[in-house]
Amino acid sequence: MGYILNSSADCWQDGVICLPRSVCEKHLKFADENKLKALLLLVSQGGACDKNDIAKLLSLDADEAAECLDFWVGEGILKNAEDTAAQAEASAQADKKAYEVLPVPNLTPKDIVRICSENEEIRGLLITAETILMSTLSNSMKSNLVNMVNYYGLPASVVVTLLNYYKSERDAGKNITTRNLNLMAKQWADDGVKTLDEASKKLQELSSCEELWSEVITLCGFDYRKPTSAQIKMLARWRDDFDKEMIFFSCNTMKKYTEEDKQSLKIVDNILKDWKRKGFKTPADVKAQPKKEDRKGDKLKRKPSFDIDEIKKKAELNDDFDI
Repeated sequence: MGYILNSSADCWQDGVICLPRSVCEKHLKFADENKLKALLLLVSQGGACDKNDIAKLLSLDADEAAECLDFWVGEGILKNAEDTAAQAEASAQADKKAYEVLPVPNLTPKDIVRICSENEEIRGLLITAETILMSTLSNSMKSNLVNMVNYYGLPASVVVTLLNYYKSERDAGKNITTRNLNLMAKQWADDGVKTLDEASKKLQELSSCEELWSEVITLCGFDYRKPTSAQIKMLARWRDDFDKEMIFFSCNTMKKYTEEDKQSLKIVDNILKDWKRKGFKTPADVKAQPKKEDRKGDKLKRKPSFDIDEIKKKAELNDDFDI
């Protein structure tokens, strides 16, 4: 026997709410009852609600309510208001900076000759660069090096440190380009690197991140090559927040609860963010969390899915990891 909507019922007089069709077609099988209730409540409140409101209405604690809302954020249906405001502020600052900063000069050979005649430090830098690279510099490379000093404001000694790193990476067969060199110079300038000690520390951090990258992709079984600048920043954040044991523990968590074709570093990142939010510092902290009941009344709960939110829940509760 089929069913149809009773469009003449009094309940319709109070108005209706709209949801994306994908909630039913794509997300329904991954969302438990509290997640669905949280979404319905938020939509009924005009699309603006916080975790405390949801917690009160659904008789949940604040963390459980946050997990319900974060699930829909991960699915792209909700936005985190704080993150959105921060992104808007960052975008406004970036737009403001773009208007204020002049483009990088495109120096001609005549410009470089003039600058070298006026600046002994830069002339010495170009001579040293030819010694390091063991070749005559192209005008493009000369222009890049001059701009690192005159435009980005790096001391010549710091630029020499960058050049030595560039040469060693090329000698080791690494896929590093002059564009990578320029990006590093810009990042160092933005970070305020002014001394050889600060430059050395930067290279040590980079080496540490690359070592961690190699270990993580080997453990996860990913066929990646060199990390991007964004991935380097992500690894640095992991290393600041956790030790290697905890990072490797998160990789095993991702592998254990994610289908092989869906595994990614993004999931590992989400797991670590969740653990940081909950204050976990060691695998023992994760394993010490009390298990929730697998039964509700006389009915078994649905087998958990492998979406990111469920992975994070499993990570909290599991006590049988092989590290």
